[in-house]
Amino acid sequence: MSAEESTPDATRSENQWGDRLLRFTEPDPWLVGPPLTGRIRLFFCLMVSLVSGAAAVWLIGREGFSSDLLHFWFATRTMLSGGNPYSVPLTENLNPGLDPALYPVTSYLIFAPVAWLPLALSGGAFVAAGSALAAWGVSGTGMARATLFVSAPFLLAISLGQWSPLLLGAVLVPGASWLLVAKPNVGLAAWLANPRWKTALAILLFTALSVAIYPTWPASWLRNLAGREEKLIPMFQPGGFVLLSALVAWRRADGRLLLTMSLIPQALFFYDQLLLWLIPRTLRQSLVLSIASFCAFLAWFYTRAPGDRTVNGAVPFAQSLYYVAAMLLLWNWWQERRSRAT
Repeated sequence: MSAEESTPDATRSENQWGDRLLRFTEPDPWLVGPPLTGRIRLFFCLMVSLVSGAAAVWLIGREGFSSDLLHFWFATRTMLSGGNPYSVPLTENLNPGLDPALYPVTSYLIFAPVAWLPLALSGGAFVAAGSALAAWGVSGTGMARATLFVSAPFLLAISLGQWSPLLLGAVLVPGASWLLVAKPNVGLAAWLANPRWKTALAILLFTALSVAIYPTWPASWLRNLAGREEKLIPMFQPGGFVLLSALVAWRRADGRLLLTMSLIPQALFFYDQLLLWLIPRTLRQSLVLSIASFCAFLAWFYTRAPGDRTVNGAVPFAQSLYYVAAMLLLWNWWQERRSRAT
């Protein structure tokens, strides 16, 4: 049975008017197998959430460890106390580079419900919620992608308190798709892969609300982003031109995802690449990508030289995940063409 045949009629009718303008959209492009249902699905999501949240509390709370979450935890608390998060950086002992706030106010508003907690507990609650959403999305579209929960990008996201599990869940759970606004670069790539007008409208409304609450944030945010060098575009890295091969599958959501992800500035430090696990269509393919991610991570970890900048040193290793994902995409595209021909 194909993904389209197994898609509920409600989903078809919901996207019908949008498909007239975006004829390449698919009713349920991320469906890769029978979904989990009932208590089994709830148990799976609960276990992923609890284990991920507990691990985050331990990892983020380590003495002397500085996580990415520390920055938007501090910025959110600054905003909620009436301060300007874009002009009040963390103290130098916690933030040696005196990096300014780099996230939009939309992300701080989303994080606000857990920002009152101490850092480690706040990170645990945030990671648990994001992991639960990701698990709900994966279990509802087929368990072929389940190995992403033991991939290097997922474990890095837990350790650093990153947004990628939440964003992956937002892609797979239509009702949560507005959360893509939390990280506009990755969110835009994900939306372009499967554009839905309802998602765009929800994002615009939430952004308008954030501007009404904090009118000057877009200018302040863009000023802080100007000149930042740690965000890189995979297409422009050595060998990145091969990612143009995704153009042959541009009518598929996974093809558009690989193409758009390869064209946006991002941190090539594994965690932003978690959305590449939307490309595998089988458990074996997902496992191949997960194993490749650990091989790449370990290769970076054991070959880094003293004094290497962590993010920049990992760039070629994180970039390699794009090449693995491209091979899986082209294999699936070729297999689909063969099946149609026969």
